[in-house]
Amino acid sequence: MEQDYQDYPEYPDYDYDYEYEDEPAPRKRRKRKKKRRGMGCLGAILYVLVIIGISLLLSTVAIFSANDVFALVKEDVERTFTVESDTLLGDLADELEAYGIINYSPLFQLFIRFTNDNTTIHTGTYTLNPTYDYQQIIRVLQRRETSTVEIEVSIPEGYTNAQIKERLIERGVCAEADINEYLNDYNYKHDYLEDRLPASDGWLEGYLFPDTYKFNANNAKMTLNKMLNNFKSKYDEPIQEGAEALGRTQHEIVTIASLLEREAKADDEFARIAGVIYNRLGNPDFPRLEIDATLLYALGEHKEVLTDADKEVDSPYNTYKVQGLPPGPICNPGYTALYAATHPEQHDYYYYVAMPDGTHLFAHSYEEHQQNIQKAREAASQPASEEE
Repeated sequence: MEQDYQDYPEYPDYDYDYEYEDEPAPRKRRKRKKKRRGMGCLGAILYVLVIIGISLLLSTVAIFSANDVFALVKEDVERTFTVESDTLLGDLADELEAYGIINYSPLFQLFIRFTNDNTTIHTGTYTLNPTYDYQQIIRVLQRRETSTVEIEVSIPEGYTNAQIKERLIERGVCAEADINEYLNDYNYKHDYLEDRLPASDGWLEGYLFPDTYKFNANNAKMTLNKMLNNFKSKYDEPIQEGAEALGRTQHEIVTIASLLEREAKADDEFARIAGVIYNRLGNPDFPRLEIDATLLYALGEHKEVLTDADKEVDSPYNTYKVQGLPPGPICNPGYTALYAATHPEQHDYYYYVAMPDGTHLFAHSYEEHQQNIQKAREAASQPASEEE
């Protein structure tokens, strides 16, 4: 069937000539100014220097702060401090700094805030020392009875910790329960004791320096810490240099010094006996020191004559059986012994025997030593009138 094309709707007349928008022109890149390399390096160097400077400043502040809190290196001098009227401990900080007992009042006040020790301090006069750490200062001021009573006590060279404890108790310086706690269980913060922590029975043997002291009553911690502070000051540069030259640790030096303290009597023999000890330690033909004083320490008693049975005692302090040095000091040595332990006399003696007057005969060989033993026995058997 024929259809009239006019019956269909007319199609629009499409115009295929599209008009496109103009494309954006490419952006021109800005030319960046080249940074001068020299200025960049200089800035980096300045940055590093600033960081180093800040680090050094912070380290210095930390060191000085720790020294003040723990009284690591401070002048050992007693100073009398008077509290004019009852006041809070924190309010005394500036006065403590003015008296030279502490260095930094704000740090002391911060310490009090963190430890909650800001108690009332009563009117009175107190004896303090810059070598006291912050906790010690607080305890003295809080316990008035410990600061007003001073007791003078002499601790002889060569005393053991047990003997020191007995003397302090007898003189009324400390109660036995208190001194036992601070002698064996308290971790003191002295740097030279770090390698020996934690505290245990006998760990302070050798480090309670013998001297004449004025102690505050009823404060065992302060009493013992005063002796430990004294040890630190006496273990001076000549002794440190001598120990380094010998390649010995501080604990080994104190141990050797304690042997000398118990063996030597005449001052001019300390270094000579030290030479014998080092000669034996350095010679494989003499593996054992065979020192009577160490055996007596192991036995825990004094005996004029040691038997063969005594020499078989099973103890690390029995140098007739164990090789080398005992595990620690056998007493508390004085300065002469410490110096001799780090400056031994150079010789080839390997033996010595004590004479009745406390001096010794020294020998190079075992045969010569036996002859000296016979001389010592003959001298001991002579009546006192003949000796004079």
